[in-house]
Amino acid sequence: MLRPRPLPLALISTIVLAAVPNTARAERVIDSFTNELPTQNLAGTGYMLPIVWAGTFNNVQQAQGSASQTGLDGVIGGRRLTTVTASSMSNFIYLLSNASTARLDYNTGYPTSGILELEYGYDVDLNANLVADGSVAFEFEIEGDMDSTPARPVELTVEVVSGSGAAIDQVTIELIDDGVYQIPFADFAGVDFSDVDYLHFVFDASQVQAVDFSLSDGIRTSNCLQAPGQVVADLFLDRFTSALPNRELPPYGTYPMMWVGTFMQTSKADDFAAQTGLQGVLGGGRDTTLEASDISNFITANTTSDNGTPLMSYATGYPTSGFLTLEYGAGSDLDADFSAHQAFEIELDGDLEYGPRPVDLEVTVVSGAGSDSAVIVLQSDGTFTIPFSAFPNVDFADVDYVGFAFDASAVQAIDFDLIGGLRATACVP
Repeated sequence: MLRPRPLPLALISTIVLAAVPNTARAERVIDSFTNELPTQNLAGTGYMLPIVWAGTFNNVQQAQGSASQTGLDGVIGGRRLTTVTASSMSNFIYLLSNASTARLDYNTGYPTSGILELEYGYDVDLNANLVADGSVAFEFEIEGDMDSTPARPVELTVEVVSGSGAAIDQVTIELIDDGVYQIPFADFAGVDFSDVDYLHFVFDASQVQAVDFSLSDGIRTSNCLQAPGQVVADLFLDRFTSALPNRELPPYGTYPMMWVGTFMQTSKADDFAAQTGLQGVLGGGRDTTLEASDISNFITANTTSDNGTPLMSYATGYPTSGFLTLEYGAGSDLDADFSAHQAFEIELDGDLEYGPRPVDLEVTVVSGAGSDSAVIVLQSDGTFTIPFSAFPNVDFADVDYVGFAFDASAVQAIDFDLIGGLRATACVP
């Protein structure tokens, strides 16, 4: 199934692991930052940019700028209200979004800066259960010049409303150092995180000047608390935010999906796509293979999202199913450093328990030092970790290739979703 470069047999080992799922999801997306801000003409300059701004620019003044957006597939509840407010009208502050890098960039000049607000559930209750999947904290990554001399600290206040307003609490932290921050749910007294209706993130730079910062890879939840100042974010191989290539599904037209088997008297045994330049994919390249174990079946794979969280979906009918393989670094070495992480992590939701219908997962890793494969059997929903210790011949400081092969060839009528992406984690609960 997998196509890593040929290696001497002495450098290859295969380990079979017992698969014991955690009940928790590794990450729920609050905002992936992959939905750009609305494009607007910047103060009559003719430049069309995904921007929200305030202050004075090109002899145009506004104390506050905002954007209310709906139908966002990378945002919890699908709706986001973004507001920037200038603390001094002679300043120019602006927020730019970049979907390709999943970043929000806040920039300002002199004198004092302003305030950035991100709101979710501001007009329609989220009714979001943030703890059913085991999440215990909000998490985000920031990089900026807050730690310059003199220091330019930014205060972040997070407000959470639950139970249709029955409980409201807020927590404020100071952002000075670059890095990943976590805010534990336990710090919000009285809030019911099984019924969250509203989230409000306020980045207050109104007391400092000339401060720029970037929020990277979205606002999310985490199921694993790490020591403050030592938080390591997940390293994603694939966020599932880039669609599979278009395929003809006769006679209905073309769709971003892959399929094999037989559909409307058209048959194909396998489907392969080598994609490059993909957003949200480590190295930008993903090779996807879909194979039918019985040509009379109909098997599909596609990317979608569920309340802001991206998914890769695999679906099949009768009789026996087939294989789904996802490869990273097959065309060009990743040269990726995983040394700060401990394990690969996937979350799966499907009907594996019915029957049962187990799916074998083989993970293959190639580095300059050698290659290893580990096999686990997926038999239930949940989050699965494959520890790096299962790959003893691999130098995780210089990983060239990673492949995931899902083998459902021995079962039938099996559907499953891979939730939130394929990633490496530094925190195993």
